[in-house]
Amino acid sequence: MAGNTEQAEPTSFDLGSVFRGGAGVSALASSVPAVPAARDIEIAPDKVLDVASIIEDQAEELQRKLAEHLGALRIQPPSEDTVSTHAVQAWNQVVAGGEGSYERRVRAYVQGLRDLAGQLREASKRYQLSEQEKAEAFGDRRVHEA
Repeated sequence: MAGNTEQAEPTSFDLGSVFRGGAGVSALASSVPAVPAARDIEIAPDKVLDVASIIEDQAEELQRKLAEHLGALRIQPPSEDTVSTHAVQAWNQVVAGGEGSYERRVRAYVQGLRDLAGQLREASKRYQLSEQEKAEAFGDRRVHEA
């Protein structure tokens, strides 16, 4: 077929649709874990505030890492051709621009960690009040020497 000079018909597809709802987004979504609720974890009562502090510290660290590295995730097209510009535009949308973007999911995860730390602090306050109320209800029930 050395003499065949016919060129194949160009094909086109919307690369953005691949990133907007296809496998790329669902794989991305599954990479960000769900934040457990306070009712889903068991913590020794005297350690609740310590755990809340650790979770808050981790949220801060993740927020710092996100701010530090987010700019590097956005890329520029290697050239001005249509494929490059559309592919890069779709990439940037998935990573840092869209409603279901990686950036938004991570920010929501960070907020979920902060909310969890707040729930744990509230649970600690309720537990302390409950313990105080129980102690007051029983009063001084020690055995006294006569």
